Amino acid sequence: MSETGMIRTHVPSANAADVVSDFNRYIAAYRNAQPNQSAGAGQIFEGGARELIVWQTRPAMPTEYEEMLAAALEQIFSQRTYELPDIVAALNRDGIRTPGGEAWTDANFQSTFRELGKLAFG
Repeated sequence: MSETGMIRTHVPSANAADVVSDFNRYIAAYRNAQPNQSAGAGQIFEGGARELIVWQTRPAMPTEYEEMLAAALEQIFSQRTYELPDIVAALNRDGIRTPGGEAWTDANFQSTFRELGKLAFG
């Protein structure tokens, strides 16, 4: 096991060169995937002949802003703050602003994360 922050990933030492650790470079190809009519096509690998993709659903590296926002939210959640109004208040108290530089509201928090979700999940 290797550990990055609180995220654990299994990295087989024999196949360390086959680990994709930054983002899933194949995700764009699967956004509008069509069912394959050949049974098992593309689904069966020879032993050890596939890559281990640590970040299955991440299509690109996070921006500096996204990293900072994630760290702030981890800190807020670690204080057992889970309700949206309390999260918004904590972000504002800590001086964390929206991507546009505005104070957080319940509405812009939801719309911002809806957009961030679209980046990750299409």
